[in-house]
Amino acid sequence: MTEDKILWTAQYVEGDLSDSERLEFESLLVHDQELKQYLADYYDIHSSLQMELANDVGRAALVETLRSLNTEHFEEAASPKVLKLNHRLKWISAVAAVLVLGMLVWAPWNDDLYQQFNGAPQMSVAERGAEKTDLDEAAALFNDKKYADAKVVLAKLHVADARNAMISYYYAVALVETGEVARGRLLLEELFNGQSVYKYDAVYALAMSYLKEENRTACKFWLEKISKDAAPYQKAQELLGKL
Repeated sequence: MTEDKILWTAQYVEGDLSDSERLEFESLLVHDQELKQYLADYYDIHSSLQMELANDVGRAALVETLRSLNTEHFEEAASPKVLKLNHRLKWISAVAAVLVLGMLVWAPWNDDLYQQFNGAPQMSVAERGAEKTDLDEAAALFNDKKYADAKVVLAKLHVADARNAMISYYYAVALVETGEVARGRLLLEELFNGQSVYKYDAVYALAMSYLKEENRTACKFWLEKISKDAAPYQKAQELLGKL
């Protein structure tokens, strides 16, 4: 069962589930803490390995190593995209192997689209007087793209008011921009499952987080969830036309 959940998590993140399977996964995710932890762990490993692959000059050697690992630890099933995990593998090594293989098979590389389409709306704070608040400071830092500094202030605000959708959204984007993709995505998915005005901004940010990792399948999945009357809809449609 554990290995089934691991593989299911991998297929969910890589966008390899049907619509009905994805809905089933998301429904179970609401109350299955183990599955939620697997998803968070997978996101963490996904981000780390994506960075390693992007910077690794010895990538060809890594591919050969992965092929040998694939022979030793995996059995090919009827579909070339489905892998059956060997019972001897521990959780981290299993996820890492599935993930790297998934990136090599499924992920097309196109950094230009990310640079062109990425960008959260400016963080706007209503004027309340001459005295500057933490929220004013967070907005100034975020709008200047000083995401690491903004994240520190937004984290403090989020702890004080976790139900504030605006703070949650900008905090999540700052997390993604500074490499804490797993935590950022979990916050963005919570916003998507809610009814705040940031619902579809969160969906677009999720799509951008996958585009940054060059996972077009998952990026398309989230873009297609954006409602026609939502602010990011036209931009999402334009991007879909290029993917």
